[in-house]
Amino acid sequence: MKRIFLLLAIAMLALFSVACANNANNNTDKTVATHNEAVGKTSPLTGKKILVAYFSATNNTKKVAEELAKATGADIYRIEAAESYSANPYDDKDRIQKEAYENLRPAVKIPLPAGEMAKYDIIFVGSPIWWHQPAMVVCTFLESYDLSGKTVVPFFTYGARSYLNESMQRIYKSTPNSVHVPANLPKDIEPNNIQQPQNDDDGIIMPADVDNIDIWLKALQLK
Repeated sequence: MKRIFLLLAIAMLALFSVACANNANNNTDKTVATHNEAVGKTSPLTGKKILVAYFSATNNTKKVAEELAKATGADIYRIEAAESYSANPYDDKDRIQKEAYENLRPAVKIPLPAGEMAKYDIIFVGSPIWWHQPAMVVCTFLESYDLSGKTVVPFFTYGARSYLNESMQRIYKSTPNSVHVPANLPKDIEPNNIQQPQNDDDGIIMPADVDNIDIWLKALQLK
């Protein structure tokens, strides 16, 4: 009788050992799968040197730029015109409209040294939409550097987004040798017409559209 109990005890111990081994293997498999999933979700921003460069007259663009810098771990640089604008842009409407409609290039107050710009891989560039274009000092800033191969991601603040495509197109033209995000824009219906709305902005997403920087970055596949 004792021998029978001994044999049963040995059999139960063997079954328990197998079950523990299988459970350990399952846990290991889950750990490996979780690790592999995390590795597969590496952000396109990982390991990149990032700059958020922006122009802001009323601090609306400044707020977005600061949120973006915080979300991406970027350095931040404020673009300012050598001849400053009024606190209320409408007080300078004749000057701003002339700069926009004639595609002028007002000087930058304190340019970022070329050596500093050279170290960045990704440049988020922000501006209000002024008289249907970016603040033209932003174009002055961008065109002052060799941005070949660097990734340029525009963002805008605006009261009405009617000229969003035209403003995006202008930034892309100022950085012809850069990689742009998004890579493609809607067709510019009348490229030479920046004085009447073209209703060609569908598909362009800005932070204000989603009210969240992280959601915007994910929509652009940058996070």
